[in-house]
Amino acid sequence: MNRHYLSAIVAVAVALLLRYLLNPVLGQQGPYLILTLPIVVAALYGGFGPAVLATALGTSAGTYLFIERAGGMREVLQPENVTRLVLFVAIGLAIGVMGGQLRRSRSALAEKVQQLKAVNRAKDNAMAVLGHEIRNPLSAIHSAQTMLQRAPGDEKRVSWASEVIARQVAQMTRMSDDLLDLSGMMRHSPVAHSPVDLRQVLRLALEQCAPLCAKKDHHLRIFLGDRPVTVGGDAQRLVQVFANLLTNAAKYTDPGGEIALTLSPRGMRQVAVSIKDNGIGLPPGTIAQLFEPFVQAPGASSNAEGGLGLGLAIVRKIVLDHGGEVAAESQGLGMGSQFTVVLPLAPMGIQQPATPASAMEPAGQPDA
Repeated sequence: MNRHYLSAIVAVAVALLLRYLLNPVLGQQGPYLILTLPIVVAALYGGFGPAVLATALGTSAGTYLFIERAGGMREVLQPENVTRLVLFVAIGLAIGVMGGQLRRSRSALAEKVQQLKAVNRAKDNAMAVLGHEIRNPLSAIHSAQTMLQRAPGDEKRVSWASEVIARQVAQMTRMSDDLLDLSGMMRHSPVAHSPVDLRQVLRLALEQCAPLCAKKDHHLRIFLGDRPVTVGGDAQRLVQVFANLLTNAAKYTDPGGEIALTLSPRGMRQVAVSIKDNGIGLPPGTIAQLFEPFVQAPGASSNAEGGLGLGLAIVRKIVLDHGGEVAAESQGLGMGSQFTVVLPLAPMGIQQPATPASAMEPAGQPDA
C-alpha cells in the first residue's frame, strides 16, 4: 500500500484513540472535530487521495463509535447529526482539494529548484569548457607566432605557422558560430515551413561530411528509397541536423569503419532517419544528458576535432522546432551508436509506397 495512504489510516486511528479517551468529557458533542486533524495531515503529506480516505474512515468510524452506539440509527438520522456529518464530509473534501493543490505546487517548486541547479551546473561547466577549448587554439596560435618571430625569413616555418593559425582560427570560428547559433535558436526564432524533399536534404548533408569520411576511409551504407519524401520545415536547418549527426558518426568511428544512413516510414504520418555507426559507442548512463548544452560524448576531449558540446543541443532544438524528436541508442562503449530523427510528413509526404534501395558506397561518393 502507498505510504501516504498508510499514513492516513494511522492518523485516523490515532485521532479515534484520542477522541475515545476524551469521550467521557465530550460525549456526543463534536464527534468529528478531532477527526479533522488526520484529514489535514493526510492532505499535507499525501494530497487529495489520502485526504479522501481519511475523510471516509473518519466519517464511518466517528458515526459508528460516537453517535450510533450511543443512540442507534435513529440518533444518527437526527437533523443536527446529519448536518454534522454533511459538514464534516464537505470540510474533508475541501481540505483534500487544497492539499492536492499544495502537493502539486510543492512538486512543481521542487522540480524548478532542480532545474535551476542543473542550469547553474551547466553554466559553470560551460565556462570551464569554453575556457579549455579556447585555451588550446590560443596556445597553438601563440606557438606559431613565436615561430614567426624567431624565423621570419624561413619560408617553410612561415608556411607551417600560417597553416596552424588558419586551422586554429577556423576552430574558434566554429565554436563562436555554435554559441551564436544556439543562442539565436533559444530565443524561439521562427522556423520556415516550406515543403522540403528529405532525400535531397540528406544528400546535401552527406556532401558536407564526405571529406571527413574520405579522410578516415569510412564505408557509407545509404538507404534512401526511390520516391521523394516531403516534410515541412527549413531545408538549411535540416541539412545542419543531419550533417552534424553524420559528422559525429565519422569523428567517433575508427578509420575504416561503417556508417549506415537509413530513411524509412514511421507509420502513416512520420518518417524516421537513422544514422548508425560501429564506432566508440556510448555508456548507457550518459545518453539521457547527451543532448544538453556543453555535454560531450566520451572521447570527445581527446578528439582533435572536439568542440564545445553544442552540436547535439542544436540538433535537438531544430528537430523539436520541426515537430519531431531525436533519440540516441548504444549497447555500450565499443559497441557503436545509433541516432534516430523522427519528423512529421507533409500532406502526401510519400507519394507512393517506396521500396528502399541500398548501396554500398566508397567514402566521399554517396548516392541513392
